[in-house]
Amino acid sequence: MNPVASRWILATPDASNVEALRNGLGLRSATAAVLIRRGAVDPARAAAFLNPRLSDLGDPAGLRDIRKAVDRTVRAIESGERVCIYGDYDADGMTATALLFDFFGRVGLEVRTFVPDRALDGYGVNADRMRDLAADGVTLVITVDCGVRSHDEIAVARSLGTDVIVLDHHEPGDTLPDAAAVVNPHRADCTFPFKGLAAVGVAFYFAGAVRRELITLGRIAERAVDLKPLLDLVAVGTVADVVPLLGDNRVFAWAGLKILNDGPRVGLIALKAVAEVDGRPVTAGTIGYQLAPRLNATGRLSNPRASLDLLMSRDPEEAKRFADVLNRENEERRRVEQDVMARAIEQVEAAGGPKHRALVVAGVGWHPGVVGIVASKLVEQYRRPTVVIGIEDGVGKGSGRSVRGWDIGRALESLSSLLQRCGGHPMAAGLALDASRIDEFAAAFGELADRTVPEEALIPSLEIDATVSLGDLDRGLADELTRLQPHGMGNPEPTLAMMGVKLKETRRVGRDGSHVQVTFEDGGRTIGGIWFGGADAAPAPGSVVDVAFALGIDDRTGGTRLKVKGMRLP
Repeated sequence: MNPVASRWILATPDASNVEALRNGLGLRSATAAVLIRRGAVDPARAAAFLNPRLSDLGDPAGLRDIRKAVDRTVRAIESGERVCIYGDYDADGMTATALLFDFFGRVGLEVRTFVPDRALDGYGVNADRMRDLAADGVTLVITVDCGVRSHDEIAVARSLGTDVIVLDHHEPGDTLPDAAAVVNPHRADCTFPFKGLAAVGVAFYFAGAVRRELITLGRIAERAVDLKPLLDLVAVGTVADVVPLLGDNRVFAWAGLKILNDGPRVGLIALKAVAEVDGRPVTAGTIGYQLAPRLNATGRLSNPRASLDLLMSRDPEEAKRFADVLNRENEERRRVEQDVMARAIEQVEAAGGPKHRALVVAGVGWHPGVVGIVASKLVEQYRRPTVVIGIEDGVGKGSGRSVRGWDIGRALESLSSLLQRCGGHPMAAGLALDASRIDEFAAAFGELADRTVPEEALIPSLEIDATVSLGDLDRGLADELTRLQPHGMGNPEPTLAMMGVKLKETRRVGRDGSHVQVTFEDGGRTIGGIWFGGADAAPAPGSVVDVAFALGIDDRTGGTRLKVKGMRLP
């Protein structure tokens, strides 16, 4: 969070709802306020949020076309057909592919797997790869994390006698491809109540539906195939794809993190080791910042096969070799990313800073595998929607990231006449265009943003879940807030605020002195904390301040400690 956020947004939950959670569940007011902000506005929903259970997961029967997908798959199992799982080159697509490989092995069907090479095959389903699979005798392809917009490619497969089942979670176009089944929670005719699934979640529900049908047909015993060991993959893919950690996804992340901590598959054990997180509790943050970047690195820079093979491996020594490859690729990804980031910033500053409410930067040789990461960092730095484009052989391939309140996917669609292709979501999108049109696109994108990006979206802000007094900050509140984990998109780490407390002491820390240790005092009580990156923004000791923070537990003392997110003078 920006240490100098100039706008604080304080939540004002309905007092009667807060009181209902306090009385019904025996919670602190601050915890109740956070739960209400997460949509748990009554005791029943709050209790489900605090105590996630696998039995809370939805019924896959609500997913449109799931029956068609199951029937076609069971026919393939019974006939011993050649089946290929066709995934994507990111962590969500690869965990979904590995999950189905594992599942089908458990029910006695040997399947092939394929994940595309970003440079050779492009994103999504590739028509030439479909021809290759058909030539090799594959009669059923199950796509995961891709396919919902692959009309032409699926038509090619069908013309060659290969059926396609699409398991995807991306927004469909106006029409669906002519596949044997299209299972996607975002289908307009889908009644499944939770729309925010990652592809690995869709794959898990599909596996569950196939399992149920095989049990009904007497093909497998009910206890013979347990789906719970697949949940480590579901947690990794769900967290890595930055989908909301609410509803079904919260259950998936909670259950999968238990397995990741207690006994994951050998590939994830090896990945934890090279990421140097083995022996420590694995959290959603561990997945997002340590494990997922390594899984994604191969698909960003080279061929993602090593990441998929790691997830499918059953041999510890083999898994270690794959994990070492991922670690090396991740180091190279960091180097390439830092180089592109430096050049992008240089380009912006050389132009005198941003001229519009959006940024477009482009460069020859900028690796397409890192432009999305660089776009995210530029959004954070300049606080405006950003598109970063790498140019090669006269073609620009780019990735865009947005700010809350502006749909970059829709924005690109409105400029599609300037582009060869585009697609995406409100917060992230991709595009390709002729390099000669980049300046024209940048001007049009900037003008569109100037008209439509809300002013408040450009202002750094802190969203405060609840206000508290210093006397409220005891171990009991910290323990209650811990129950709100795992944190991520849709369920961020709770941000609390104290108003009008004395900043008693400050002390710069860190190798470059950019962090500051702080002590606050109010009513004779004190509490300590740290503000990462806030040394230059901290008021002078003795000042009366408002402070926004996350409440944590000090590993050394067992007491409470603050992670400061912002300070201001009242």
